[in-house]
Amino acid sequence: MMKYIEIGSDGTTVNREVMDNGELRTRLISADNSAYIRTEASEYGDWQNSHFHLEHEETYIVQKGWVGLAELVNGCLNLRTVKENLLYTVKTMVPHNLYLPANTIIHTVKHGSVKQGDWHKSKELDVLTKHLSEKNIKTIVGG
Repeated sequence: MMKYIEIGSDGTTVNREVMDNGELRTRLISADNSAYIRTEASEYGDWQNSHFHLEHEETYIVQKGWVGLAELVNGCLNLRTVKENLLYTVKTMVPHNLYLPANTIIHTVKHGSVKQGDWHKSKELDVLTKHLSEKNIKTIVGG
């Protein structure tokens, strides 16, 4: 994982890193922990890691390509695709995961009562999603 961090005099942090799945993420995090993240998928599609937040929401905006968005609601897997130029907000306490096909670009906005460290792994959702291929996603959601 390559990482670059710069901290401004106002407490704003700029963080650029290559994730284990090859994604390039550029984060802008303000002193109140609200954040904007630009994610560029690698040359191959892959899932992120399933997680949920106790106190804030995340809005995903698809700039280029599409994403597979999985949520675990009342123990049931909800899978959808979000197409280019559309957005989707994940509510607090909802485990979620994203599949980004090759070369997809998304923007993530963390908003609400954002607290540092409010990222909680969802092993249950990883079990339901990590094995699904791009073809599986399109077959399940009918795309």
